[in-house]
Amino acid sequence: KYWSNVSQSMLTLFMSITGGLSWIDALEALTNSSVFALSFFVIYIVISVFAVLNVVTGVFCNTAIESAAADKEIAAMTQLKKHQDLAQSLHEIFDEMDADHSNTITLDEFREALECTKLPHFLESLGIATADAWTLFAFLDSDQSGDIEVEEFVSACLELNGPAKSYQIAQLSRENKLTRRAIKQMSTMITDMKAQLESQAWSLRVE
Repeated sequence: KYWSNVSQSMLTLFMSITGGLSWIDALEALTNSSVFALSFFVIYIVISVFAVLNVVTGVFCNTAIESAAADKEIAAMTQLKKHQDLAQSLHEIFDEMDADHSNTITLDEFREALECTKLPHFLESLGIATADAWTLFAFLDSDQSGDIEVEEFVSACLELNGPAKSYQIAQLSRENKLTRRAIKQMSTMITDMKAQLESQAWSLRVE
């Protein structure tokens, strides 16, 4: 029935691995045949099944990997687009605050801008507290020049973008920098004073 001729045997082999025929039925038909034919059929089924499983598994894994890579690329592009849009909005806000078009913002201009509704609401949406204008201005003025340039404003606001605790951490970081700078200056002064005292002491000994 299954192995009567070459064409029927090839059809039986095909149907055994594609679900058209239970391979156990074809195997039972070979029980009266040679052991070689029986062993060959079993090996054929094993190899075919494992090959099919490997192909299916490989396709599934490849699809999953490509999907994950695409998700990462989309997420990266979305984040980049969000960052660019925010930077553009910050540039527009800076231009509105720069009343005299000097490409810098003074403390007075900054305070006047905070009295309007647009800037405080925009900064609050970024998680930047605006209650203490002087502290915020001092942090935005990273080079301590007394005015804020556009790049200072954009980079500082991007750094502060996040929940309220980000602003607090940034404020503490700024205060820490100022403290370290003051300590360094005091250390230099103490070293110079020590050198002067040692020099004076040596001069007194020589006299």
